[in-house]
Amino acid sequence: MSAAVATPVLRVDDRGIPRSLPLLAALVEAEARRYAATAASQPAETGLVRAFRGGAASKVPIRAFLERIHLLTRSMPSTRGMVRIDGTCFVLAGIYLTRFVRSPAGREAGILVEPATAHRLVAAAVFLGAKFGCYPPRRWTPVFEASSEGAIRAGEMPGLEDGFLRAIGFRLFVDSVGFDDFCQVLERGPRAPSGACACKKRQADAAAREEDERRRVRARLQPPAVLSN
Repeated sequence: MSAAVATPVLRVDDRGIPRSLPLLAALVEAEARRYAATAASQPAETGLVRAFRGGAASKVPIRAFLERIHLLTRSMPSTRGMVRIDGTCFVLAGIYLTRFVRSPAGREAGILVEPATAHRLVAAAVFLGAKFGCYPPRRWTPVFEASSEGAIRAGEMPGLEDGFLRAIGFRLFVDSVGFDDFCQVLERGPRAPSGACACKKRQADAAAREEDERRRVRARLQPPAVLSN
């Protein structure tokens, strides 16, 4: 990878949390908001959809979910020193997640990153991102249950991993160009709303400005004179 491109994304804060973590969380949360209404009306008809959308949805924000995973793997006796969670892991997770939603299997199943799927998709992507280059033990899976406050059961992780891997055709290798490109995607942040969503947002903003202006005008007007008999 290019150090000039990757270093800012992989830089860690005073808690040891890499910058790639909140950047990835911002992308995932933006996508979840974008597709929340669309996905809510879609039934879980296939095994792949049921795996990622059929269980309980975690109420933990994605950023907090990822931070818990990062911190727990460093503090739990069963994982400390055996699981590598660093900035590279979250970049790889983002690349794998992109491959999943763009894969033929993901498109055919109609799986989107939305509130009901986001945590499981991210969990599987991070699981694979951490395993690429090392071999975490299976007892690492309770980290995801604890981080999601029980919404994702530890026993789900092998099935999520298998379904995710099959959907992306077991394509885990990422070359330096692909890595650098996604670092730039993370730096740019979420896309601005487009199409009808952007139009509605502009209309709402314009209506709010008009209402504020009307209130200011009313505030400047003199009160009506009181007529005496």
